[in-house]
Amino acid sequence: MIENEQRLLAEILDLFAQKFSDRAVLRGGMVLCLLGSPRLTNDLDYVFVPYKSKKDIVDEIINALNTIVGVSLKHSINSKCLRVLVTRAGITVQVEAKVAIKVRTATASTRLFSPKYRFPPRLIHVADYSVALANKMAAWNERRLIRDVYDISFYRQMSISPDTETLMTRLSKPSYSKLVKEDDYFTGKTEKDFYNFLREKTNTLSDKDIVNEMSDYLAPEEIHGLAMEIRASLAKL
Repeated sequence: MIENEQRLLAEILDLFAQKFSDRAVLRGGMVLCLLGSPRLTNDLDYVFVPYKSKKDIVDEIINALNTIVGVSLKHSINSKCLRVLVTRAGITVQVEAKVAIKVRTATASTRLFSPKYRFPPRLIHVADYSVALANKMAAWNERRLIRDVYDISFYRQMSISPDTETLMTRLSKPSYSKLVKEDDYFTGKTEKDFYNFLREKTNTLSDKDIVNEMSDYLAPEEIHGLAMEIRASLAKL
């Protein structure tokens, strides 16, 4: 089942690379997969440029996805994004698309992911790594998920530093999940304050904690000793 899910993601990734080129900027967990992370994802997150309204991209995205043999689609639009559920042979993946007039980007290759599913490697645009890391840190602050900590650690192991402006802007106007208690909100003022806060909140992280939350995302052999690796990478912030 996982193999079929990843193959469908690879097919959509390849389709969008051909159909939309530099208009579709990949973001989220799949970017880490392209960089070599073993963490699984079951969705593709994009930002489409240069557009002002999500309504401007709906028809083109739906028409493109409908060219994939054997799929059925369900889509919805909310205040944040267009969301499309793509189903084939009982397997469902999600495509999420936001819009922007301009975004900072980097160029990445699909060579570590697509050829495993018999698609050629392609160069695609992805969200700028430093901006992506800053947004991931802000996302962790708002929802406190271990997979966010894992992603932060992965970026840090690649010597990527967060974009300060993006991070501080997000931290100044957080949108906290209901799972985060008010007395656990970040109240610091500086980037250094946040790094200390992040380290404090993760200094008791254990492999068992990672298993409990990430067993659907990581193979068992990837988890042993991972908590120590994460703490070590955060110590270098």
